[in-house]
Amino acid sequence: MGSNQYPAKINIILPSQTGVWDGENLTMAGIYLHIPFCDTKCIYCDFYSITNHSKKAEFLNSIKKEIQFYSIQLADRKFNSIFFGGGTPSLLSFEEFTGIFDELYKCYNISADCEITIEANPGTLDKDKLDIFKKLPINRMSFGVQSFIDEELQFLTRIHTAEQAKSSINAAKAAGFDNVNLDVIFALPGQTMDSWKYNLDEVIKLDTKHISAYSLIFEKGTMLYSMRDKGQVKNADIELEQEMYEYTMQTLADAGYRQYEISNYAKPGYECRHNLKYWTLEEYISFGPSASSYIGNQRWTNIKNIGRYIELIDGGKPAHDFIETIDKETSVTEHIMLGLRSVGVNFEEFRRRHNIDFETAYSSPIETLITSGYAVKDAQSISLTRKGYAVCDEIVATLF
Repeated sequence: MGSNQYPAKINIILPSQTGVWDGENLTMAGIYLHIPFCDTKCIYCDFYSITNHSKKAEFLNSIKKEIQFYSIQLADRKFNSIFFGGGTPSLLSFEEFTGIFDELYKCYNISADCEITIEANPGTLDKDKLDIFKKLPINRMSFGVQSFIDEELQFLTRIHTAEQAKSSINAAKAAGFDNVNLDVIFALPGQTMDSWKYNLDEVIKLDTKHISAYSLIFEKGTMLYSMRDKGQVKNADIELEQEMYEYTMQTLADAGYRQYEISNYAKPGYECRHNLKYWTLEEYISFGPSASSYIGNQRWTNIKNIGRYIELIDGGKPAHDFIETIDKETSVTEHIMLGLRSVGVNFEEFRRRHNIDFETAYSSPIETLITSGYAVKDAQSISLTRKGYAVCDEIVATLF
């Protein structure tokens, strides 16, 4: 690990100082890098992305500096997941990726079996680029497909066709990327149950190791949100959306996928290691505009403006939009909420983190969940059933 230093430093409160985690039991941390560049801005997307690439060279220089920024303070951490999100990271060249990887491996202790994911738009990849990416440390590809029906793709303003999506995924597998995820969205305006069943059939035929299936959300600030305000589109019927979700859970289970989070399904052993860190409150450090980090008992998010991000980082300052210290009450609530929506709440882990006996403190909600068929419990943990997943938000809000 290198000894790069950067002039400015933030006072991160390490876990050993918080009294929440025992320093000897720290889990491995993750690294996220936000690459904000896109060819087009999709109507539903509320992630920070830009179609003007004129500042790309400056951005790449700044993100390397930000990587250096925390290297000394995180010298005692080991990292076993790296995730390139966006935006469209697959737009970067081999040389641009190499520059970032060189900095990461120079500054941080990266595990030999590190899961390294890159998000990709099927419209930005071909065999030649995939062969080039195979020469990088990348070992997991995540394709933002969203639909296998061209009319739905056009509505979502995706730049690829259904056939291009299939071709890109098959090409990635042929290039040697065994661990492949694809994202799909249901409950689109005007989408029928039959069209969603067709989408899932196409998903299963591709036989990827991981599937993320989300219901469409009208995020404030997106073009889709404005279209709804203007009466141009409307939400899918809630009963239809529920039917689609229940069909998704059953169909993917029948196809050999294990649901390990509300919207995520994996073949055994292919759960996304990086995303699990978010859901199990493990640490992650993030770089780039709008990127969020969680270290010790502090969480911060970078500013959502590439020009300002570059200016702050190049000026030797953190690019924070905000920073907060997580108190015990918030930590407990988040642990329950994130645990229930994913792998469940482990009783021993809950006690270790918060010094609270979960079964005793929440005996009444536990009984209600089990009696209603929303959860199952064994000696180690409690987790939601498919019935519980369908109403997870209501469960957390009402019972916890």
